[in-house]
Amino acid sequence: MEDFFPVATDEERCSRVVAVSEIPAIPLMPGVVTRIVPGKNLTLSVPSIDPYVVGTSHSHPHEQMIVVLEGQIDVVVDGKLYPVKAGEVIVIPGDVPHAGITGEHSCRILEIFSPARKDFEEKLAQVR
Repeated sequence: MEDFFPVATDEERCSRVVAVSEIPAIPLMPGVVTRIVPGKNLTLSVPSIDPYVVGTSHSHPHEQMIVVLEGQIDVVVDGKLYPVKAGEVIVIPGDVPHAGITGEHSCRILEIFSPARKDFEEKLAQVR
């Protein structure tokens, strides 16, 4: 590949690439810890969720996609239960009530929010 494209400098790479493991862990609620990656128009959140966590139903104006990386989570969207397992994605429109519930195993998910979640960026800024 280096024959076709110049390799980014270390400084350029640092401006675009981040190791999730190096992002500070931020507790969102008991049993849920996330790592937040802010973008200009979207926000990524990478939560690890303990077994038997029941999230409270909430809504926000952001469209949200949840990619289950490991385990399974039951997502309640607008009063209906959607079991979602590793390798699957669920889409949640903005302003729709939703919650997550884990069973006997922990899970790890990737959440994508659009537009960017300024409240999550503020949480990240507080721990940095």
